[in-house]
Amino acid sequence: MHGAKAFIDTNILVYAFTADEPVKREKALAFLDERPCVISTQVLKEFTYVLLKKSQVKPKAIGKIVHEISEVATVVNEEAALILAAVEIYKRYGYVFYDSLIIATALHNGCTMLASEDMQEGQIVAGTLEIVNPLSDR
Repeated sequence: MHGAKAFIDTNILVYAFTADEPVKREKALAFLDERPCVISTQVLKEFTYVLLKKSQVKPKAIGKIVHEISEVATVVNEEAALILAAVEIYKRYGYVFYDSLIIATALHNGCTMLASEDMQEGQIVAGTLEIVNPLSDR
């Protein structure tokens, strides 16, 4: 793996581990393979929920996928201090709270990129974290 350490948002994992959109799946998998990745337990919970509710992935397979993800990515917990940091990000940048918590967690863990399809691509948060969309065609 090479490249900057990236925090991975839920939607990138969903595309990487489902077959619904093959082009996005290829892009997501390539992005994940090119750099060290960090995800939070929040992202793992959201990812599991999406697979259970909106995909054809069987519950038994979901366990294997979560285990596989946790072996190749650094999985971090949200601490109480991150909740307070998320509130500040919410106020300053206008992201919804749960996106603000993802941003706060990425910053806390020294990530320089946040991979997401849902947030403002190209925005720099706190001077060090760039939001990127690895699924875009640019």
